[in-house]
Amino acid sequence: MNKKLHPEIIKHFHSTTFTTPIIGVTGGKGGVGKSTIAVNLAAAFVAQGKKVALIDADVDAPNDSLLLGIPLENPEPVTIMQPVFDPEKCTDCQKCVKACQMNSLFRSQPKTITLLGECNGCEACYLVCPAEAIGRGSHSVGTLYTTKRGNLTLYTGALQPGLAESALLVNAVRKTAFADADLFDIILVDTAPGTHCNVIGALKGADHVLAVTEPTPLGAHDLELILSLLDMFAVQTSVVINRSDLPGQKAKTEKTGRAGSTPVAAEIKQNKDLLAGYLQGRPVVNLFPNSSTAKIFLGLADRLAAAYPDWKKQARQEQL
Repeated sequence: MNKKLHPEIIKHFHSTTFTTPIIGVTGGKGGVGKSTIAVNLAAAFVAQGKKVALIDADVDAPNDSLLLGIPLENPEPVTIMQPVFDPEKCTDCQKCVKACQMNSLFRSQPKTITLLGECNGCEACYLVCPAEAIGRGSHSVGTLYTTKRGNLTLYTGALQPGLAESALLVNAVRKTAFADADLFDIILVDTAPGTHCNVIGALKGADHVLAVTEPTPLGAHDLELILSLLDMFAVQTSVVINRSDLPGQKAKTEKTGRAGSTPVAAEIKQNKDLLAGYLQGRPVVNLFPNSSTAKIFLGLADRLAAAYPDWKKQARQEQL
């Protein structure tokens, strides 16, 4: 993934309608502790008196609420348009069948169109029907939750099991959180693992991204992939090495490829405090605020806050 994107694409990727800084937390490999980093960093910002929005954009397996020890509240359904066919109006032209990019519409008999596969709500069938024989139904694909605790607001998108419309949930949870952006000092986005479209969508507008990895061969390999992706979009990036005391691969992780030229923002060793916080569903920053691990997160929050104070707000004011 070394393709250089057109400047207009990069400009669009970084554009936002608000001035609150966005920090992304992502990782090429699953299971490296990405969400643990995200919730502890959120707790560290809150401990510094900042108002924080944490977006759990890992909609296939959202678990930030579990790691924070707070319930999911204020559910709102996310629905998409699903076609409803009227056989009385159907002229049997089958334009809807041809327009369906999911190949989910079937004509089992004249003037009888049946939806048998996945529908992504694109509305192509509705738009091409010349006889207005397709109406707008709705189909639930997931739920948005908004949970407030003090200066922390957690926005969670949860996809219904078995569905493939995760991109819709990612966009929906971002849109909900971004509508409140001016209420916060900082926005954290915890993405799904990998380098797929949902990760790109979740990180759109990010001012800085923390790429979380672990010193293993798989971790080093997938770190290179996510750093390559972030480089394509010209995103300011640093690396967090979790479980940095695992034997054997730390030096390779630090020195190989793009990882070798990307600053390491923090190293976190395996320790009982972090494990206790994980098991109890509480950030170690809150559970053991004087521990060495908590101080790593507090220091990281300090450096990020210093790097992104009010420059976006100043830039926005200059544009007005």
